[in-house]
Amino acid sequence: MIAGLIGVLYFVLLTLIFSIQDMELAAEIAFGIVTIVGLIAVWDNFRDRNNSTWKTWTGLVGGLLIAVPGICLLVGNLVLLAVDGNPSTMVNTLLSVAGIGAIFLLPIGIIMCLIAGFNRFYAALKV
Repeated sequence: MIAGLIGVLYFVLLTLIFSIQDMELAAEIAFGIVTIVGLIAVWDNFRDRNNSTWKTWTGLVGGLLIAVPGICLLVGNLVLLAVDGNPSTMVNTLLSVAGIGAIFLLPIGIIMCLIAGFNRFYAALKV
């Protein structure tokens, strides 16, 4: 649930503050934070794999969808630095996955984490 809420906050900040103020560095830092929180959500749901429910798998897949674009962006930029700015097919593929993932995968992952998290929260309140 926290990964989903941070993802929603990221999109709100991106649309209302970062893009209007032309703050690319702040947007990249926020994207990195969202990626780290997505990885934490993956790890948390992976630890709960013995008590496997649809909430566990929804949170796990949602966390992966949140983390994949950021990881691809990081690896693509590191490889781009390693080859002195000469983009290869691998770099172009990684950066394309990062761009497309930020548009499509990230929002789907955020929604999945929100659904799983709020269902867990509601189930905990019922007990």
